[in-house]
Amino acid sequence: MTRDELNKELRMHSASWQAVVLMYGVIVGTLVLSAYAITV
Repeated sequence: MTRDELNKELRMHSASWQAVVLMYGVIVGTLVLSAYAITV
């Protein structure tokens, strides 16, 4: 594996990691908002 291939792999994984964190944040935010709407 060359350095360029390694860099490409790292960029792909970091991008997918950010997408996972973003989706997790959206789901948690939706749960918090719905819980708030129910309790108010």
